[in-house]
Amino acid sequence: MYSSACISESNSPSNSPLRNNSTLPARVILNAMSWPLRVMLCSNPGCGAEITRPPNSVNELSRHAATSARIDFSSHLDIAVDSLSIINKLANTSGRIDKEQILLSAFHEGNREFFIAARLAYDPLITFGIAKAAQVEDDGTVGDYTFADFLSLADKLYHRELTGHAARDAIVDAALRCDAPTWNNFYRRILLKDLKVGVEDKTINKILTRINGEARDYLIPIFGCQLAHDGAKEEHAKKIRGEKMLDIKLDGVRLLSILDKEPNEVTQFTRNGKQNDNFDEIRSVLKRVMDELPGSIMLDAEITSKSFQQLMTQVNRRSDVDTSETRLALFDVVPLSDFRTGICSISQAHRHEMLVNLAPMIQRVTNGLVYVVPKVTVDLNTPEGQETFSQFNRDAIAAGYEGIMVKEPSAPYETKRTHAWLTIKPWIEVSLEVVGFEEGKADGKYKGTLGAINFRGEDDGDPIEVNVGSGLSDELRKEIWENQDRYMGLIGEVRADAKTLERGGTVYSLRFPRFKAFRGFTPGEKL
Repeated sequence: MYSSACISESNSPSNSPLRNNSTLPARVILNAMSWPLRVMLCSNPGCGAEITRPPNSVNELSRHAATSARIDFSSHLDIAVDSLSIINKLANTSGRIDKEQILLSAFHEGNREFFIAARLAYDPLITFGIAKAAQVEDDGTVGDYTFADFLSLADKLYHRELTGHAARDAIVDAALRCDAPTWNNFYRRILLKDLKVGVEDKTINKILTRINGEARDYLIPIFGCQLAHDGAKEEHAKKIRGEKMLDIKLDGVRLLSILDKEPNEVTQFTRNGKQNDNFDEIRSVLKRVMDELPGSIMLDAEITSKSFQQLMTQVNRRSDVDTSETRLALFDVVPLSDFRTGICSISQAHRHEMLVNLAPMIQRVTNGLVYVVPKVTVDLNTPEGQETFSQFNRDAIAAGYEGIMVKEPSAPYETKRTHAWLTIKPWIEVSLEVVGFEEGKADGKYKGTLGAINFRGEDDGDPIEVNVGSGLSDELRKEIWENQDRYMGLIGEVRADAKTLERGGTVYSLRFPRFKAFRGFTPGEKL
């Protein structure tokens, strides 16, 4: 074991295999499924604190979604289930309220396949290891392929029992056994993780929550991670007292690494749940880390490089970019089963102890590409603790870091913004939307190119409008000026001394604003 908290899993597949029985609704077949997974989470090995793991494998998810409410399926045998028609209705309907009504009616009419499919398609932690899936031409053949057959295929892909050519061939075989419209527009889209119906996961969850009862068993997990409050704000600053853990605030991009031993795969996500496959070498060494672990975990970290601008190029790249200078700085670890539920009761101090215990192994198998960010524990109720705090802050700024993080040692990990983490910086940074561009002054250096970017947005409810001309390289100015449509609507990070408000004004500006970087490469996206 590499930490004093143990994580052990055991798989116990059911003795009742899926039957190829196209005369029964898929949910009846799913009722026979059983794939119980148990996970041991304890502060000391052998403590015996056992909890049921939330739905994880595709089979278990299907079993959970279909049976946890103990529905009498015999009363539904005469209901025709047509998920494809729901897909088509949603795709051909533009209004949000109309789409919601389609979802509401589908559930009340007995369709469960669509909502199981939506869970498989929308949950970012369920992956099938493929980038392409075969399409078939419609020759009128009805086929004998059932939803249960598809779930069996999906389960094998999820667990990577089928990969490469074997996965490709199995998908082709499935497509040929299915009628073309259902395969192309339903099953294939699930495997590619996009139902193409113009409906967000939050909308589906909204309807399921409104229905309540059994419908809650089909809720889609919404990806999230723990976020910090601004420790400089008066309402948060008063919480900086007593025992606290300090670490540096890295100038990088948040990257959550999922080390999942079930499919035996490492996947990485930005803080908003977008999968990022750009850092192949780091994922490769994390695979070695996973091989040394007793169970699946989530590593919370920042990906760093020589400069933030260079890093954003690496994060957002659409073609090959050198990532040899990137490093992954780990600052938290959570059992994957807890991350899925949205809360980990293991304390911050204990989670850091887990990382410290893992650090020698991580250093060894990653050759320094991945490292653990050290923490300092201080008692801010004492003069010694206050002096250590001040010196730590000064040293961090002098070394070129963004600032420091102040963390509550006894706090759990929660996938939301929490007072358990506070940031302290010598400046402010706000994320604002690009709403326009200004040419440089006629008698200035930037005549005929970009002089400033017009930003608009809000910070903690305060509306902000500001023109930013500092921090832009000549190359970036030329690129933006010649491709304005491409940059309109993007989210940019702007660093400044403070927010300012003119007397009698209602819209804030920024004092000494300086452009830092774009946080995404599609309008509204923040990485």
